[in-house]
Amino acid sequence: MAQQDFDNFKQRLKGWMNTHPDEYDLFEAEMNSRDAVGYQKIISKAITFVPQYKKLLLKKANQGMFDEISDIENLFANNKLAQALLNELENANKDTFIPAMLSWLYFGQSFERMVEIGEELRKNPDTGYLQKFAIVSTIRILIFKSISLGLRTKADWEDHRTLMEMVDSDRTIDWAMDTEKKKAGRKKSGKTLSNMMLGTPVNKPEDIIDRIGKYLTDKNSKQDIAKLKVALEELFYIIPCEITAFRNALHLQYGRHIHIISERGIQDAEKYLKTFVAGKGKMIKDFPENRNNLDEIKIFLSC
Repeated sequence: MAQQDFDNFKQRLKGWMNTHPDEYDLFEAEMNSRDAVGYQKIISKAITFVPQYKKLLLKKANQGMFDEISDIENLFANNKLAQALLNELENANKDTFIPAMLSWLYFGQSFERMVEIGEELRKNPDTGYLQKFAIVSTIRILIFKSISLGLRTKADWEDHRTLMEMVDSDRTIDWAMDTEKKKAGRKKSGKTLSNMMLGTPVNKPEDIIDRIGKYLTDKNSKQDIAKLKVALEELFYIIPCEITAFRNALHLQYGRHIHIISERGIQDAEKYLKTFVAGKGKMIKDFPENRNNLDEIKIFLSC
């Protein structure tokens, strides 16, 4: 799928989520349910599209072939599963869960929930070693794929691991108290994007907020968000602020439908862009490739 086609696909999903909030919430609840009804629906649907998938799953389970999934990817590609999903998305009726599933995969906490369920199954005393091998390999593949696809960062997974370790321990109260101490030790920032535009030349904040949302639908990596912040500040559309405040404002505005990565990754990306290179006499953000990209973002935001 070409980049423009992919961007259009994500925009269509975002539009579906905005117009079908109840259907999305119901599907998300099924995926969070401990009876795994949502996962059973997905596997059954995949077998409906590609009947050979069931046989391949059984083969991999019986032979302990868990460390890679290229055979599954090839099977789906050869049977044009992606096209079948797109066709069902284009001709969606009230009985299909495909739009909700695709929206959850791209904009929900899908990878985190799948990893958490895997951990629960792995720790279940009734789970045998063969199943545990499969679960561990699946978790590794999920994390690797989420990072390689740009949907999560290593920092995101480090933060999530810390959270999972905390809720699995007896340190919940200590963690909560430490968190409150850290919050008390730094200036609170609950500013919204609209607040950040007060005192700037922006006459209609809602227009800029809408454009930012469209930008983040397709571009939400740490580099994308760092460049967005730089562009907004260069346009004087927002007051200069710390990454934490900016990231929190984005999460507050768009977090329900767009995954906003953790602040650490964005901080690193912004620090890199604003690094001054003495030999060049300018910051890295002003190198031709970055400057061209920033100018494109500024044009998009100011259209």
